[in-house]
Amino acid sequence: MTLKVKVAVDGTTMIPMELPDDATVKDLKEAVHDMFTSFSVENQELLFNGLFLQDNTKLASYRLVSDSEITLRLLFTIVIIGKNPDGQYRRYEVRAHRNNYVGDLKLKLSEDHGLDITNIRLQMGPESYLLDRTLLWANRISSGTRIYIAEE
Repeated sequence: MTLKVKVAVDGTTMIPMELPDDATVKDLKEAVHDMFTSFSVENQELLFNGLFLQDNTKLASYRLVSDSEITLRLLFTIVIIGKNPDGQYRRYEVRAHRNNYVGDLKLKLSEDHGLDITNIRLQMGPESYLLDRTLLWANRISSGTRIYIAEE
């Protein structure tokens, strides 16, 4: 028997997929990659009913039924440059997707790199400060974009 699901890429394009009943989340990611080679397995984040799906878990464990909709987010790396607590400039890499907010990048700096984000602002260039409540895509932030930390 097979399981038929629909994969929504960033909430827009619906891709019908058919997988064996015992398929794992990673199997689904590999099937998406087979269909769209630019969607590498490690850059895919899958969600179902608000839950992040774990690679080694069987899809059936999430109680998917035929035609269940799974959301696919494509992750990319953003480079953020700023001073570390010792005052030395450092390059921080943060993984995000296009529908993250600028404020999410600051949270990731705190959670993943231990930075105190209380009094920092992010900017793309001199005097071009990014508002925390704006989406990455709206600021044209994508893979490889350089962002700088500015003290308030």
